[in-house]
Amino acid sequence: MAPGVSSCHYGEVAPSISFSGCGFMATYQLGVAQCFLNYAPWILRTAPSVLGASAGSLVAVTVVCEMNPITIRDEMLNFAKQVNAFTLGPLNPSVNVFHWLECVLRKHLPSDAHQLASGRLSVAMTRLTDGKNTVMSEFQSKEDVVQALLCSCFVPGYCGLQPPSYKGDYYVDGGFTSMQPVLSGTCSQTLTVSPFSGDTDICPTEPLSRWEMVVSGATLNMNMANSFRVINALYPMALKVRPFGYKDAIHFLLRNGG
Repeated sequence: MAPGVSSCHYGEVAPSISFSGCGFMATYQLGVAQCFLNYAPWILRTAPSVLGASAGSLVAVTVVCEMNPITIRDEMLNFAKQVNAFTLGPLNPSVNVFHWLECVLRKHLPSDAHQLASGRLSVAMTRLTDGKNTVMSEFQSKEDVVQALLCSCFVPGYCGLQPPSYKGDYYVDGGFTSMQPVLSGTCSQTLTVSPFSGDTDICPTEPLSRWEMVVSGATLNMNMANSFRVINALYPMALKVRPFGYKDAIHFLLRNGG
């Protein structure tokens, strides 16, 4: 388990699940979710809390609201294909990443999203006034869920200039202050998932790197593969149609007797 996870033995207590900030590389985490649905659905159903930062919050809400991971992945792939038609990609004036994201959420979130999410979905965001990390887990309406997710995913400049608000406060990307959100507490295990190789439970398997970097609390390997993934997260040039992350999730299940 990643740093910050309690010493309780895996399997004794149903673990929470954390999906890291990852931009368009969320396709990797959607592949992990699809694998769990196929081979170990109880991991998703019994998780007391499903956390997400930035694009990871989109994967988290997909799990909590029992949406189809493949459907959300295809939305991302189709948009990435459109984006790549422009010279500047997502920075082209004709491209509006934030508007696309809002449309996807309103289209696919169920009308009772707030009831499914309250007390279980934990959305990490960064409060603009003081730069502190804030986690929202109680929602009164579907609109609350939409706004929390938009706040968690807002990268200034990349998504626009005017940050979104939630309950009267302005927020920006949750990954700025907590790239891999985890819960603290007695016997509170957290299964961590990231498309970047590092110290998370499910991530690309690569030889140990001599150098590591800590990004908002998450430890990543400093290698060419991760550098490419970071670029691909913001400029989706080579997202994979196959269930990216699926294989790594299978390896995790085999190692842990899933």
